[in-house]
Amino acid sequence: MKYFLKRLMGFSMGPIIGALISIIQIPILTRLMLPDEYGVSGLYRTLMLYLPNFIYVGLDQSFSREFHQISDKKYLFQQASLIPFVLGSIFALIAMFFNQELSMWMFEDSKYGYIIILSGWMLLAMIIERFVLLSIRMQEKAKEYSAFTILLKLSIFIVSIGFVLLGVRDFRVIVLGMIVGQLLGDGLLFIRYRDLLNPIGFNLDKVLLLKLLKFGFPLMLAMSLNSVLNLADNFMLKTLSNKTELGYYSAGIGIVNVIGILKTAFATFWTPTAYRWHEEQKSIKHFKYISDALLFILTGMFFAILVFRPLVMLVVGKQYEPTKYILGLLSFPHIMYTLSETTTLGIVFSRKTYLNIVVSVLTLIPSFGLNLWLTPQYGALGAAAASCGAYIMFYTARTFFSSRTGFYFNQRKHFLTILLMLFASIINAVNMDNRLIMTFLIGIGCLLVQFSTIQDTLKIIKQPEEWDFN
Repeated sequence: MKYFLKRLMGFSMGPIIGALISIIQIPILTRLMLPDEYGVSGLYRTLMLYLPNFIYVGLDQSFSREFHQISDKKYLFQQASLIPFVLGSIFALIAMFFNQELSMWMFEDSKYGYIIILSGWMLLAMIIERFVLLSIRMQEKAKEYSAFTILLKLSIFIVSIGFVLLGVRDFRVIVLGMIVGQLLGDGLLFIRYRDLLNPIGFNLDKVLLLKLLKFGFPLMLAMSLNSVLNLADNFMLKTLSNKTELGYYSAGIGIVNVIGILKTAFATFWTPTAYRWHEEQKSIKHFKYISDALLFILTGMFFAILVFRPLVMLVVGKQYEPTKYILGLLSFPHIMYTLSETTTLGIVFSRKTYLNIVVSVLTLIPSFGLNLWLTPQYGALGAAAASCGAYIMFYTARTFFSSRTGFYFNQRKHFLTILLMLFASIINAVNMDNRLIMTFLIGIGCLLVQFSTIQDTLKIIKQPEEWDFN
Protein backbone atom coordinates (compact mmCIF):
# COMPACT_ATOMS: atom_id res chain seq x y z
CA MET A 1 0.00 0.00 0.00
CA LYS A 2 2.86 2.41 0.78
CA TYR A 3 4.29 1.90 -2.72
CA PHE A 4 0.85 2.50 -4.25
CA LEU A 5 0.40 5.76 -2.30
CA LYS A 6 3.94 6.88 -3.12
CA ARG A 7 3.34 6.50 -6.85
CA LEU A 8 -0.08 8.11 -6.53
CA MET A 9 1.47 11.15 -4.85
CA GLY A 10 4.23 11.28 -7.44
CA PHE A 11 1.70 11.52 -10.27
CA SER A 12 -0.64 13.73 -8.26
CA MET A 13 1.75 16.54 -7.36
CA GLY A 14 1.79 17.98 -10.88
CA PRO A 15 -1.99 18.07 -11.42
CA ILE A 16 -2.59 19.23 -7.84
CA ILE A 17 -0.09 22.10 -7.92
CA GLY A 18 -1.08 22.95 -11.50
CA ALA A 19 -4.75 23.12 -10.53
CA LEU A 20 -3.94 25.21 -7.46
CA ILE A 21 -2.11 27.69 -9.69
CA SER A 22 -5.24 27.92 -11.86
CA ILE A 23 -7.45 28.39 -8.79
CA ILE A 24 -5.21 31.20 -7.52
CA GLN A 25 -6.09 33.11 -10.70
CA ILE A 26 -9.81 33.04 -9.97
CA PRO A 27 -10.01 35.77 -7.28
CA ILE A 28 -7.63 37.94 -9.29
CA LEU A 29 -9.52 37.69 -12.56
CA THR A 30 -13.10 37.74 -11.25
CA ARG A 31 -12.35 41.03 -9.51
CA LEU A 32 -10.96 42.50 -12.72
CA MET A 33 -13.75 41.38 -15.03
CA LEU A 34 -17.51 41.68 -15.03
CA PRO A 35 -19.44 38.37 -15.19
CA ASP A 36 -20.22 38.78 -18.92
CA GLU A 37 -16.50 39.21 -19.80
CA TYR A 38 -15.59 36.25 -17.59
CA GLY A 39 -18.31 34.24 -19.29
CA VAL A 40 -16.85 34.86 -22.75
CA SER A 41 -13.38 33.79 -21.61
CA GLY A 42 -14.88 30.73 -19.91
CA LEU A 43 -16.62 29.68 -23.12
CA TYR A 44 -13.38 30.05 -25.08
CA ARG A 45 -11.39 28.08 -22.51
CA THR A 46 -13.94 25.26 -22.45
CA LEU A 47 -14.04 25.09 -26.25
CA MET A 48 -10.25 24.88 -26.56
CA LEU A 49 -9.99 22.23 -23.84
CA TYR A 50 -12.53 19.91 -25.47
CA LEU A 51 -12.00 20.57 -29.20
CA PRO A 52 -8.89 18.32 -29.34
CA ASN A 53 -11.02 15.32 -28.30
CA PHE A 54 -12.61 15.41 -31.74
CA ILE A 55 -9.20 15.54 -33.41
CA TYR A 56 -7.42 12.72 -31.56
CA VAL A 57 -9.69 10.19 -33.33
CA GLY A 58 -9.23 8.07 -30.20
CA LEU A 59 -5.60 7.44 -31.10
CA ASP A 60 -4.43 8.86 -27.78
CA GLN A 61 -6.39 6.09 -26.04
CA SER A 62 -5.00 3.51 -28.48
CA PHE A 63 -1.50 4.78 -27.75
CA SER A 64 -2.04 4.07 -24.04
CA ARG A 65 -3.58 0.66 -24.72
CA GLU A 66 -0.69 -0.51 -26.94
CA PHE A 67 2.16 1.16 -25.07
CA HIS A 68 3.25 -1.96 -23.19
CA GLN A 69 2.74 -4.18 -26.25
CA ILE A 70 5.22 -2.44 -28.59
CA SER A 71 8.90 -2.10 -27.69
CA ASP A 72 9.76 0.85 -29.97
CA LYS A 73 8.01 3.71 -28.18
CA LYS A 74 9.09 6.41 -30.65
CA TYR A 75 7.71 4.30 -33.51
CA LEU A 76 4.36 3.95 -31.73
CA PHE A 77 4.33 7.65 -30.80
CA GLN A 78 4.78 8.83 -34.37
CA GLN A 79 2.26 6.39 -35.84
CA ALA A 80 -0.40 7.32 -33.27
CA SER A 81 0.11 11.10 -33.44
CA LEU A 82 0.24 11.42 -37.25
CA ILE A 83 -3.48 11.58 -38.05
CA PRO A 84 -4.34 13.93 -35.14
CA PHE A 85 -1.54 16.27 -36.24
CA VAL A 86 -2.82 16.31 -39.84
CA LEU A 87 -6.40 16.97 -38.69
CA GLY A 88 -5.14 19.69 -36.35
CA SER A 89 -3.31 21.33 -39.24
CA ILE A 90 -6.55 21.40 -41.24
CA PHE A 91 -8.33 23.07 -38.32
CA ALA A 92 -5.50 25.60 -38.03
CA LEU A 93 -5.83 26.47 -41.74
CA ILE A 94 -9.58 26.90 -41.38
CA ALA A 95 -8.97 29.22 -38.42
CA MET A 96 -6.51 31.23 -40.52
CA PHE A 97 -8.83 31.71 -43.51
CA PHE A 98 -12.03 32.34 -41.53
CA ASN A 99 -10.54 34.17 -38.56
CA GLN A 100 -12.83 37.20 -38.74
CA GLU A 101 -16.01 35.15 -39.07
CA LEU A 102 -15.00 32.90 -36.16
CA SER A 103 -14.01 35.93 -34.10
CA MET A 104 -17.44 37.48 -34.71
CA TRP A 105 -19.14 34.26 -33.57
CA MET A 106 -16.98 33.79 -30.48
CA PHE A 107 -16.35 37.37 -29.31
CA GLU A 108 -19.08 39.28 -31.20
CA ASP A 109 -16.37 41.42 -32.81
CA SER A 110 -14.29 40.64 -35.93
CA LYS A 111 -11.24 42.59 -34.74
CA TYR A 112 -10.06 39.66 -32.63
CA GLY A 113 -9.27 37.52 -35.68
CA TYR A 114 -5.63 37.35 -34.59
CA ILE A 115 -6.74 35.42 -31.48
CA ILE A 116 -8.41 32.82 -33.71
CA ILE A 117 -5.20 32.44 -35.79
CA LEU A 118 -3.10 32.02 -32.64
CA SER A 119 -5.64 29.48 -31.38
CA GLY A 120 -4.89 27.32 -34.41
CA TRP A 121 -1.22 27.23 -33.47
CA MET A 122 -2.10 26.46 -29.87
CA LEU A 123 -4.33 23.60 -30.99
CA LEU A 124 -1.41 21.97 -32.84
CA ALA A 125 0.82 22.34 -29.79
CA MET A 126 -1.85 20.82 -27.53
CA ILE A 127 -2.18 17.78 -29.80
CA ILE A 128 1.53 16.98 -29.71
CA GLU A 129 1.68 17.79 -26.00
CA ARG A 130 -1.03 15.19 -25.34
CA PHE A 131 1.03 12.38 -26.86
CA VAL A 132 4.30 13.48 -25.28
CA LEU A 133 2.73 13.60 -21.82
CA LEU A 134 1.05 10.24 -22.43
CA SER A 135 4.46 8.77 -23.24
CA ILE A 136 5.86 10.08 -19.94
CA ARG A 137 2.79 8.93 -18.06
CA MET A 138 2.74 5.39 -19.46
CA GLN A 139 6.41 4.99 -18.50
CA GLU A 140 5.20 5.88 -14.99
CA LYS A 141 7.77 8.68 -14.71
CA ALA A 142 5.72 10.36 -12.02
CA LYS A 143 8.08 13.18 -11.04
CA GLU A 144 8.83 14.18 -14.62
CA TYR A 145 5.15 14.14 -15.56
CA SER A 146 4.32 16.32 -12.58
CA ALA A 147 7.17 18.72 -13.33
CA PHE A 148 5.97 19.43 -16.87
CA THR A 149 2.33 19.69 -15.75
CA ILE A 150 3.35 22.36 -13.25
CA LEU A 151 5.50 24.10 -15.86
CA LEU A 152 2.57 24.43 -18.28
CA LYS A 153 0.19 25.83 -15.66
CA LEU A 154 2.83 28.17 -14.25
CA SER A 155 3.62 29.49 -17.71
CA ILE A 156 -0.06 30.32 -18.34
CA PHE A 157 -0.34 31.97 -14.91
CA ILE A 158 2.76 34.15 -15.36
CA VAL A 159 1.73 35.29 -18.84
CA SER A 160 -1.83 36.07 -17.64
CA ILE A 161 -0.50 38.21 -14.79
CA GLY A 162 1.81 39.87 -17.30
CA PHE A 163 -1.18 40.98 -19.39
CA VAL A 164 -2.87 42.30 -16.23
CA LEU A 165 0.22 44.40 -15.46
CA LEU A 166 0.15 45.70 -19.03
CA GLY A 167 -3.33 47.07 -18.38
CA VAL A 168 -5.54 44.45 -20.06
CA ARG A 169 -8.80 44.15 -18.08
CA ASP A 170 -11.16 42.11 -20.27
CA PHE A 171 -11.51 38.53 -21.54
CA ARG A 172 -8.18 38.80 -23.36
CA VAL A 173 -6.33 38.35 -20.04
CA ILE A 174 -7.50 34.73 -19.87
CA VAL A 175 -7.58 34.02 -23.60
CA LEU A 176 -4.16 35.43 -24.52
CA GLY A 177 -2.67 34.18 -21.25
CA MET A 178 -3.81 30.68 -22.15
CA ILE A 179 -2.50 30.87 -25.74
CA VAL A 180 0.92 32.44 -25.12
CA GLY A 181 1.53 30.52 -21.89
CA GLN A 182 0.58 27.22 -23.52
CA LEU A 183 2.89 27.82 -26.49
CA LEU A 184 5.83 28.76 -24.24
CA GLY A 185 5.38 25.77 -21.94
CA ASP A 186 4.91 23.34 -24.84
CA GLY A 187 8.00 24.75 -26.52
CA LEU A 188 10.14 23.69 -23.55
CA LEU A 189 8.43 20.29 -23.47
CA PHE A 190 9.12 19.71 -27.16
CA ILE A 191 12.78 20.67 -26.79
CA ARG A 192 13.15 18.13 -23.98
CA TYR A 193 11.53 15.36 -26.05
CA ARG A 194 12.72 16.39 -29.48
CA ASP A 195 13.85 12.82 -30.20
CA LEU A 196 10.19 11.71 -30.27
CA LEU A 197 9.40 14.48 -32.77
CA ASN A 198 12.31 13.74 -35.12
CA PRO A 199 10.68 12.53 -38.40
CA ILE A 200 13.89 11.08 -39.92
CA GLY A 201 13.33 7.43 -40.77
CA PHE A 202 9.56 7.59 -40.35
CA ASN A 203 7.56 5.08 -42.40
CA LEU A 204 3.79 4.79 -42.27
CA ASP A 205 2.69 1.45 -40.80
CA LYS A 206 -0.80 0.93 -42.21
CA VAL A 207 -1.35 -2.33 -40.31
CA LEU A 208 -0.54 -0.76 -36.95
CA LEU A 209 -2.50 2.39 -37.78
CA LEU A 210 -5.60 0.37 -38.65
CA LYS A 211 -5.23 -1.56 -35.40
CA LEU A 212 -4.98 1.70 -33.46
CA LEU A 213 -7.99 3.15 -35.26
CA LYS A 214 -10.06 0.02 -34.67
CA PHE A 215 -9.61 0.39 -30.94
CA GLY A 216 -9.62 4.18 -30.79
CA PHE A 217 -12.32 5.27 -33.26
CA PRO A 218 -15.28 4.13 -31.13
CA LEU A 219 -13.63 5.85 -28.18
CA MET A 220 -13.24 8.99 -30.28
CA LEU A 221 -16.94 9.00 -31.08
CA ALA A 222 -17.73 8.51 -27.41
CA MET A 223 -15.28 11.19 -26.27
CA SER A 224 -16.52 13.59 -28.94
CA LEU A 225 -20.07 13.10 -27.72
CA ASN A 226 -18.77 13.59 -24.19
CA SER A 227 -17.12 16.83 -25.32
CA VAL A 228 -20.46 17.93 -26.75
CA LEU A 229 -21.91 17.18 -23.33
CA ASN A 230 -19.34 19.41 -21.61
CA LEU A 231 -19.84 22.18 -24.14
CA ALA A 232 -23.65 21.97 -24.16
CA ASP A 233 -24.20 23.97 -20.98
CA ASN A 234 -21.97 26.83 -22.15
CA PHE A 235 -23.56 27.02 -25.59
CA MET A 236 -27.07 26.72 -24.16
CA LEU A 237 -26.37 29.59 -21.78
CA LYS A 238 -24.91 31.70 -24.60
CA THR A 239 -27.91 30.93 -26.84
CA LEU A 240 -30.88 30.64 -24.46
CA SER A 241 -29.79 32.93 -21.61
CA ASN A 242 -27.15 35.67 -21.46
CA LYS A 243 -23.42 36.27 -20.94
CA THR A 244 -23.90 37.28 -17.31
CA GLU A 245 -25.42 33.89 -16.44
CA LEU A 246 -22.58 32.32 -18.42
CA GLY A 247 -20.19 34.27 -16.19
CA TYR A 248 -21.83 32.91 -13.02
CA TYR A 249 -21.60 29.42 -14.45
CA SER A 250 -17.92 29.84 -15.39
CA ALA A 251 -17.12 31.15 -11.91
CA GLY A 252 -18.85 28.13 -10.37
CA ILE A 253 -16.85 25.79 -12.59
CA GLY A 254 -13.68 27.51 -11.41
CA ILE A 255 -14.58 26.92 -7.76
CA VAL A 256 -15.57 23.25 -8.04
CA ASN A 257 -12.39 22.60 -9.97
CA VAL A 258 -10.95 21.95 -6.52
CA ILE A 259 -12.63 18.55 -6.96
CA GLY A 260 -11.24 18.48 -10.48
CA ILE A 261 -7.78 18.48 -8.90
CA LEU A 262 -8.46 15.01 -7.54
CA LYS A 263 -10.12 14.00 -10.80
CA THR A 264 -7.06 14.91 -12.87
CA ALA A 265 -4.55 13.52 -10.37
CA PHE A 266 -6.38 10.22 -10.01
CA ALA A 267 -7.05 9.69 -13.72
CA THR A 268 -3.40 10.42 -14.52
CA PHE A 269 -2.22 7.73 -12.14
CA TRP A 270 -5.08 5.25 -12.48
CA THR A 271 -5.00 4.48 -16.21
CA PRO A 272 -1.51 2.88 -16.37
CA THR A 273 -2.03 1.26 -12.96
CA ALA A 274 -5.39 -0.31 -13.90
CA TYR A 275 -4.01 -1.70 -17.17
CA ARG A 276 -1.06 -3.21 -15.31
CA TRP A 277 -3.28 -4.68 -12.61
CA HIS A 278 -5.42 -6.25 -15.32
CA GLU A 279 -2.36 -7.85 -16.93
CA GLU A 280 -1.32 -9.13 -13.48
CA GLN A 281 -4.87 -10.44 -12.87
CA LYS A 282 -5.38 -8.60 -9.60
CA SER A 283 -8.38 -9.58 -7.50
CA ILE A 284 -11.56 -7.52 -7.97
CA LYS A 285 -11.40 -6.60 -4.27
CA HIS A 286 -8.47 -4.28 -5.04
CA PHE A 287 -10.47 -2.39 -7.67
CA LYS A 288 -13.48 -2.25 -5.35
CA TYR A 289 -11.51 -0.81 -2.46
CA ILE A 290 -9.98 1.92 -4.65
CA SER A 291 -13.50 2.81 -5.82
CA ASP A 292 -14.86 2.87 -2.24
CA ALA A 293 -11.96 4.95 -0.95
CA LEU A 294 -12.32 7.39 -3.83
CA LEU A 295 -16.05 7.76 -3.12
CA PHE A 296 -15.26 8.51 0.53
CA ILE A 297 -12.76 11.25 -0.39
CA LEU A 298 -15.01 12.78 -3.05
CA THR A 299 -17.92 12.86 -0.62
CA GLY A 300 -15.79 14.71 1.92
CA MET A 301 -14.73 17.32 -0.66
CA PHE A 302 -18.32 17.77 -1.81
CA PHE A 303 -19.68 18.49 1.66
CA ALA A 304 -16.71 20.70 2.49
CA ILE A 305 -17.67 22.97 -0.42
CA LEU A 306 -21.31 23.12 0.72
CA VAL A 307 -20.66 23.56 4.44
CA PHE A 308 -18.02 26.25 3.92
CA ARG A 309 -19.91 27.90 1.06
CA PRO A 310 -19.75 31.44 2.53
CA LEU A 311 -15.95 31.21 2.77
CA VAL A 312 -15.70 29.63 -0.68
CA MET A 313 -17.66 32.52 -2.20
CA LEU A 314 -15.03 34.99 -0.98
CA VAL A 315 -12.87 33.62 -3.78
CA VAL A 316 -14.96 35.15 -6.58
CA GLY A 317 -16.37 38.28 -4.94
CA LYS A 318 -19.81 39.79 -4.35
CA GLN A 319 -20.66 40.44 -8.00
CA TYR A 320 -20.76 36.64 -8.52
CA GLU A 321 -23.12 36.03 -5.54
CA PRO A 322 -25.69 33.89 -7.49
CA THR A 323 -22.91 31.36 -8.11
CA LYS A 324 -23.33 29.99 -4.56
CA TYR A 325 -26.59 28.26 -5.47
CA ILE A 326 -25.05 26.09 -8.19
CA LEU A 327 -21.89 24.82 -6.47
CA GLY A 328 -23.39 21.51 -5.32
CA LEU A 329 -24.90 20.73 -8.73
CA LEU A 330 -21.68 21.68 -10.55
CA SER A 331 -19.69 19.30 -8.36
CA PHE A 332 -21.43 16.28 -9.87
CA PRO A 333 -19.63 16.21 -13.25
CA HIS A 334 -16.24 15.93 -11.51
CA ILE A 335 -17.49 13.42 -8.93
CA MET A 336 -19.37 11.17 -11.35
CA TYR A 337 -16.61 11.15 -13.95
CA THR A 338 -13.86 10.39 -11.43
CA LEU A 339 -15.85 7.65 -9.74
CA SER A 340 -16.83 6.09 -13.06
CA GLU A 341 -13.15 5.65 -13.92
CA THR A 342 -13.13 2.84 -11.33
CA THR A 343 -16.35 1.17 -12.51
CA THR A 344 -16.01 1.39 -16.32
CA LEU A 345 -12.84 -0.69 -16.64
CA GLY A 346 -14.62 -3.73 -18.07
CA ILE A 347 -15.31 -1.80 -21.28
CA VAL A 348 -11.64 -1.10 -22.04
CA PHE A 349 -10.37 -4.42 -20.65
CA SER A 350 -12.73 -6.30 -22.99
CA ARG A 351 -11.91 -3.91 -25.88
CA LYS A 352 -15.66 -3.32 -26.36
CA THR A 353 -15.08 0.39 -26.78
CA TYR A 354 -18.22 0.80 -28.90
CA LEU A 355 -20.18 0.65 -25.63
CA ASN A 356 -18.81 4.09 -24.80
CA ILE A 357 -20.77 5.48 -27.75
CA VAL A 358 -23.99 4.15 -26.24
CA VAL A 359 -23.01 5.65 -22.87
CA SER A 360 -22.44 9.07 -24.44
CA VAL A 361 -25.71 9.03 -26.40
CA LEU A 362 -27.65 8.09 -23.26
CA THR A 363 -25.91 10.92 -21.40
CA LEU A 364 -26.77 13.56 -23.99
CA ILE A 365 -30.51 12.89 -23.64
CA PRO A 366 -30.89 14.38 -20.13
CA SER A 367 -28.30 17.05 -20.95
CA PHE A 368 -30.20 18.54 -23.88
CA GLY A 369 -33.63 17.79 -22.42
CA LEU A 370 -32.96 19.48 -19.09
CA ASN A 371 -31.08 22.37 -20.71
CA LEU A 372 -33.94 23.15 -23.09
CA TRP A 373 -36.40 22.94 -20.22
CA LEU A 374 -34.53 24.75 -17.43
CA THR A 375 -31.84 27.04 -18.88
CA PRO A 376 -34.13 29.65 -20.54
CA GLN A 377 -35.95 30.22 -17.22
CA TYR A 378 -33.26 29.61 -14.60
CA GLY A 379 -30.04 30.49 -16.44
CA ALA A 380 -26.90 29.17 -14.73
CA LEU A 381 -28.95 27.19 -12.20
CA GLY A 382 -30.82 25.41 -14.99
CA ALA A 383 -27.59 24.60 -16.85
CA ALA A 384 -26.01 23.29 -13.64
CA ALA A 385 -29.03 21.04 -13.00
CA ALA A 386 -28.77 19.71 -16.56
CA SER A 387 -25.07 18.96 -16.10
CA CYS A 388 -25.76 17.20 -12.80
CA GLY A 389 -28.50 15.00 -14.28
CA ALA A 390 -26.42 14.17 -17.35
CA TYR A 391 -23.40 13.02 -15.35
CA ILE A 392 -25.46 10.86 -13.02
CA MET A 393 -26.67 9.12 -16.18
CA PHE A 394 -23.05 8.97 -17.41
CA TYR A 395 -21.91 7.17 -14.27
CA THR A 396 -24.89 4.81 -14.27
CA ALA A 397 -24.50 3.87 -17.93
CA ARG A 398 -20.72 3.37 -17.70
CA THR A 399 -21.14 1.15 -14.65
CA PHE A 400 -23.98 -0.87 -16.19
CA PHE A 401 -22.26 -1.63 -19.51
CA SER A 402 -19.01 -2.45 -17.76
CA SER A 403 -20.89 -4.97 -15.61
CA ARG A 404 -22.19 -6.59 -18.81
CA THR A 405 -18.58 -7.47 -19.70
CA GLY A 406 -18.07 -9.21 -16.35
CA PHE A 407 -16.32 -6.41 -14.45
CA TYR A 408 -18.56 -5.52 -11.54
CA PHE A 409 -18.68 -5.01 -7.79
CA ASN A 410 -21.58 -4.02 -5.51
CA GLN A 411 -22.78 -0.45 -6.12
CA ARG A 412 -25.35 -0.08 -3.34
CA LYS A 413 -23.06 2.13 -1.29
CA HIS A 414 -22.27 4.31 -4.29
CA PHE A 415 -25.85 4.93 -5.37
CA LEU A 416 -27.11 5.65 -1.85
CA THR A 417 -24.35 8.23 -1.44
CA ILE A 418 -25.11 9.78 -4.83
CA LEU A 419 -28.78 10.09 -3.89
CA LEU A 420 -27.94 11.81 -0.60
CA MET A 421 -25.50 14.21 -2.30
CA LEU A 422 -28.14 15.06 -4.91
CA PHE A 423 -30.59 15.90 -2.11
CA ALA A 424 -27.95 18.13 -0.49
CA SER A 425 -27.36 19.89 -3.83
CA ILE A 426 -31.07 20.65 -4.21
CA ILE A 427 -31.22 22.07 -0.67
CA ASN A 428 -28.27 24.32 -1.47
CA ALA A 429 -29.79 25.43 -4.79
CA VAL A 430 -32.56 27.36 -3.03
CA ASN A 431 -32.55 30.05 -0.37
CA MET A 432 -33.92 28.16 2.64
CA ASP A 433 -33.63 28.26 6.41
CA ASN A 434 -31.51 25.67 8.25
CA ARG A 435 -29.55 24.95 5.07
CA LEU A 436 -26.31 24.41 6.96
CA ILE A 437 -27.83 22.06 9.56
CA MET A 438 -29.57 19.95 6.94
CA THR A 439 -26.41 19.76 4.82
CA PHE A 440 -24.39 18.67 7.84
CA LEU A 441 -26.94 15.95 8.75
CA ILE A 442 -26.96 14.61 5.19
CA GLY A 443 -23.16 14.51 5.32
CA ILE A 444 -23.35 12.40 8.50
CA GLY A 445 -25.76 10.10 6.66
CA CYS A 446 -23.21 9.64 3.85
CA LEU A 447 -20.55 8.82 6.44
CA LEU A 448 -22.75 6.10 7.93
CA VAL A 449 -23.50 4.64 4.49
CA GLN A 450 -19.76 4.39 3.83
CA PHE A 451 -18.72 3.17 7.29
CA SER A 452 -17.64 -0.17 5.78
CA THR A 453 -14.94 1.70 3.83
CA ILE A 454 -13.41 2.83 7.13
CA GLN A 455 -13.55 -0.78 8.38
CA ASP A 456 -11.82 -2.06 5.22
CA THR A 457 -9.11 0.59 5.58
CA LEU A 458 -8.40 -0.54 9.14
CA LYS A 459 -8.18 -4.17 7.93
CA ILE A 460 -5.64 -3.18 5.27
CA ILE A 461 -3.54 -1.37 7.87
CA LYS A 462 -3.64 -4.34 10.25
CA GLN A 463 -3.26 -7.08 7.61
CA PRO A 464 -1.30 -5.55 4.71
CA GLU A 465 -0.05 -8.97 3.56
CA GLU A 466 -3.55 -9.81 2.31
CA TRP A 467 -3.69 -6.72 0.07
CA ASP A 468 -1.13 -6.20 -2.68
CA PHE A 469 -1.50 -2.70 -4.12
CA ASN A 470 1.89 -2.64 -5.90
